[in-house]
Amino acid sequence: MNLFGMKKHRIRSLWLLLLLLTCSVTVWAQGSSVTGRVSDEKGELLIGVSVQEKGTTNGTITDMNGQYTLKLSTGNPILLISYIGYKPQEVKVAKQKIVDVVLVEDVSSLDEVVVVGYGNQRKVSVVGAQSTMDVKDIKMPAASLSSAISGRIAGVVAVQRSGEPGHDESDIWIRGLSSLLGQSSSPLVLVDGVERSFNNIDPEDIESFTVLKDASATAVYGVRGANGVVIVKTKPGKVGKPQFSVDYYESFTRLTKKVDMADAYTYMDARNEAQMNTSGTLKYSAAYIEATKKANGLLPNDNPRLYNPYLYPAIDWADNLFNDWGHNRRGNINIRGGVPNANYYASLSYYGETGMTRNFKLENYNTQMKYDRYNFTSNLNLKPTSKTTVDLGFSGYLGQGHYPQSSTSSLYAACMDVNPVIYPLLLPNGTVSGINSQQKFNPYGLLARGGYYDEFSSQLNSNIRVKQDLDFWKWSKGLSASAMVAFDTYNSRKRKYNRNEPMYTFAGKTDENGIWIEDTLFDEETGDYLYSVLKEADGSLSLQTPEQWSSRTVYTEASLNYDRSFGAHRVGGLLLYNQKVYWDLNATDVIGGMPYKQRGFAGRATYSWNDRYFAEFNLGINGSENFSPGKRYGVFPAFGLGWAVSNESFWNPVRKYISFLKFRYTDGWVGSDTATGRRFMYQGVFTGLTGTMFGTNYTSANGYGEEKYGVNVTWSKSRKQDLGIDIKFLNDNLSFVVDFFKERRDNIFLQRSTIPSYAGWIENPYANLGVVENKGIELAMDYTQRLGKKTFLTVRGNLTFNKDKIIENDEPPVDYPWMETRGTNVNATWGFIADGLFTSQTEIEDHATQFGTVHVGDIKYRDLNGDGVIDNYDKTVIGRGDVPRIYYGFGADLQIGDFSISALFQGTGQADRYLDGICIKPFWDDEGRDNVFANIHDRWSPDDPTNQDVFYPRMYVGSDANTNNVQKSSWWVKDVSFLRLKQLNISYNIPKKLLDRCFLKSASVYLMGTNLLTFSNFKLWDPELNSSNGTAYPNVSSYSVGVKFSF
Repeated sequence: MNLFGMKKHRIRSLWLLLLLLTCSVTVWAQGSSVTGRVSDEKGELLIGVSVQEKGTTNGTITDMNGQYTLKLSTGNPILLISYIGYKPQEVKVAKQKIVDVVLVEDVSSLDEVVVVGYGNQRKVSVVGAQSTMDVKDIKMPAASLSSAISGRIAGVVAVQRSGEPGHDESDIWIRGLSSLLGQSSSPLVLVDGVERSFNNIDPEDIESFTVLKDASATAVYGVRGANGVVIVKTKPGKVGKPQFSVDYYESFTRLTKKVDMADAYTYMDARNEAQMNTSGTLKYSAAYIEATKKANGLLPNDNPRLYNPYLYPAIDWADNLFNDWGHNRRGNINIRGGVPNANYYASLSYYGETGMTRNFKLENYNTQMKYDRYNFTSNLNLKPTSKTTVDLGFSGYLGQGHYPQSSTSSLYAACMDVNPVIYPLLLPNGTVSGINSQQKFNPYGLLARGGYYDEFSSQLNSNIRVKQDLDFWKWSKGLSASAMVAFDTYNSRKRKYNRNEPMYTFAGKTDENGIWIEDTLFDEETGDYLYSVLKEADGSLSLQTPEQWSSRTVYTEASLNYDRSFGAHRVGGLLLYNQKVYWDLNATDVIGGMPYKQRGFAGRATYSWNDRYFAEFNLGINGSENFSPGKRYGVFPAFGLGWAVSNESFWNPVRKYISFLKFRYTDGWVGSDTATGRRFMYQGVFTGLTGTMFGTNYTSANGYGEEKYGVNVTWSKSRKQDLGIDIKFLNDNLSFVVDFFKERRDNIFLQRSTIPSYAGWIENPYANLGVVENKGIELAMDYTQRLGKKTFLTVRGNLTFNKDKIIENDEPPVDYPWMETRGTNVNATWGFIADGLFTSQTEIEDHATQFGTVHVGDIKYRDLNGDGVIDNYDKTVIGRGDVPRIYYGFGADLQIGDFSISALFQGTGQADRYLDGICIKPFWDDEGRDNVFANIHDRWSPDDPTNQDVFYPRMYVGSDANTNNVQKSSWWVKDVSFLRLKQLNISYNIPKKLLDRCFLKSASVYLMGTNLLTFSNFKLWDPELNSSNGTAYPNVSSYSVGVKFSF
């Protein structure tokens, strides 16, 4: 027996067996897949976590439920799990089918990388004041994205002034007002690094939303950053298999607060009282009021032919013009995926909204307002080499609005201007009635018979950015260069059709009680009504001259960036050049047709040591065409210092109580070239003059003169200071961010008012003389707690308080200190101080002389200078204005397993508004058509002459009857602070075992409500509206149901 040969045979067989086993394992591994969920230490599922098979390009990301599924391609696979702000992990799969991973927060990096001006920075090293908003919160059933940020970000004041479809943008201020009225206080908005509006972006396309607030954060933007900066980044591509995501909801909407007008009988009663106060007579006789009740079913009707709603109307105009409910909807579908060298994100979305105006279907057009918008976004991220990246972005939208020919404010104004008993909705012959030939006096005619207009708008944005790492040599490690070019185009067109509507009125006569005389109303032969013609027309539609706007913008940018660590030392730097050229393609003059140009340079240097001490220096240099060559460029430096106290070794004993503490201080200057007036203000222009006098006989002649506008004007500059404290407790579960800020803006551009008329100027020139100071505090709080294995609670809130003050505005000397505008707030309201109502004739006689003939029940004004006459010398500050000093938001998120509920409250404080129009002038119209609010019952009455607790003082009829009560006074300044349940969401994540049958990766259904409840002392209309008389289109409440899924 050959033992050696047998042994050799056995060894050969053993190797064959091992080879077969290896092959089988490899085949098993290559054909298998692994799935699982990724969460943090608190059990919160993480979305967008990178899951990659080590040593390959095979990878994916977790979906909205933190779930991933990956088909394996190698034997002995190892998963690489990574997520910003968490420590990466390597996990061996072995033969496991399900691998769940818990990521641990990377304390050494202290949170994620955040967006800063022209780049990114580790959060721990940031010394500037900035805030971010969770993009999951940016979802509201509204066309404008600005309405979704209300109450969510400390330091950001967002007030929605209208709910009109397609025009529901919010006014935004960062830390309040810092300039004089007439000067822009809006922040700079950058979308993907380019100055663009974010109102028309679909919320699903947003990756991050950051607000920069102080000088250190905004100085690199120079002139453009004076009012703060909002940075929006759209979603880039991600490595992984293509993943589709769909989000869709349907909403029903209604007005947050309907303006309640008086009904017919309340109106007639109040009008009679006002008429009695004025002339001692009655407007509506008892017989007329009885006839109206008969005609409208409130009393038995013994003569329907005479007593009917055509002859004795009782119309609720708003109910007849506006629906109780509107409708909107939004859908988004996007795809994201790719490989490390080429990944992508693309989306299509639709938003549609139907307003509250009724569709009467009486004409060949729709009278209901509508707005539709179609968005697209596409981002492609390429990496042609290991050191080169190319980012391509295309986005845009198409919008179409359909509106009544009259503006919505005109419609609301008409509902308030026309009383309920003046004429019917339509005459029996189907035509519109009125008090004269002007159709504007009939609300129904304005909406249903006035015509319409269509508004079309489109925006196309494109940009390409190339970044090249320059670490080819040892000394250039951390150095990179970047360049970007962006081209944007905007077009808008309005096509308006006016309808020429015939108008009639009844030809009959009335008796001394206002009752129609039946024999004069009808044709004896036919029995039809007889009409008088107010206006003859054929009812045709006529196309007006179309209105069109077009613009083009080219933005270029080039930069060098440096970021490198040397042991405990970390240094960074930025050098940047940018230029923007804007063309108004529909300019009507030569100056407007010239391109608008901006040019800027920026620099930044950062240093940190051992993540304890931080220093930063920023510099912005900008040029503006508005100033003369010698004053065209401005330099705006800023610096910041930071100390992470909790990273010191001596902090270890208290770390379990206070896990993080950091102090920040920034100081610096930013500039602004925003000014009221024309371009090239340093240039004098020749203008036509009339009435110029010559010679001793004062001969009048026309001629020309040179108008000096602003020869020596230059930048306004703001010094911004900020002291910030970041602190965390309870193992980072509870965090606070507190900032104390102060801004002083000097050299504000204003028109001189201290130059006397005899100086000979055609118009007073402009100069850099204004000074405004603004200071305050902002606070943000966030608390997260795990209440059970699958139960988590998050509570958050923010508060901003700021107080602005005018330091200098070139006001001429005043006679009394209370007339001085210096020291008052920018948006202050001026007028007389109301000291209640006169309660007796003796009180009137003993008081100062007021306006016109004063009676008991009229407003009594304070005689500040004691001269016995109420005049301009008695005017002072009577209100702060409707830009709130206090702005806050708070809410909570509760997750129980697959269920979650979240709520957000938004509120304002120390805001007031001066009322005008029919609010202070009931029955002011000499033609007797005006309506009154339903609160007209809250008025002074001769039956209780000493009652001061009323809304309306003594009432009169006509514009000349009494001028005393309509003076601008504190009586008509009302508090418009409010607290609102801004948003309430309830969602349910469908379990994975149910999704497998539908081939879905994730799915959820949700209910969403917005503007659900409002608490305010102001009851007439929505206190958030920018309206002194209630005629603005109201904000809307919405009730939505939606579904979101991915596959």
